Amino acid sequence: MNYYNTFIVIAEDSPVQKAVIPSSRRQKPTLAEVEYELLKEHPKKWTQEELQFEAHMRHKNIPEEKRASAKMEYDKKSHACMRASALPKKFGWGLYFDGKGKVEIVAVDSERYNQLVGTQGLKIVKAMKSKS
Repeated sequence: MNYYNTFIVIAEDSPVQKAVIPSSRRQKPTLAEVEYELLKEHPKKWTQEELQFEAHMRHKNIPEEKRASAKMEYDKKSHACMRASALPKKFGWGLYFDGKGKVEIVAVDSERYNQLVGTQGLKIVKAMKSKS
């Protein structure tokens, strides 16, 4: 499932009011760190499905020569949508999907974020809460 003309805003219970670059002390990057790097390096390159699979490949350190088999295995399982991503839940990054379904991250404390929230015809959805 991909989003089109949709803006995922930060969760109601987000712990931040300014965008924070995900970082951890782990040796291996977290999924949020991988997603952030992919979106920062290549804004509007990925659809939700493309981004999630590419992040999976990098997060799990799957070699490129195993991409086809990894994709087949990946597609057998259901996956949460980007509303469940830590980027809009915990780190203050909105996710804007344009008319082609391509995504870019937008800092909650930016002018662009406020413009998108007020855009006529743009579907606004909230990231999932961390707590119920």
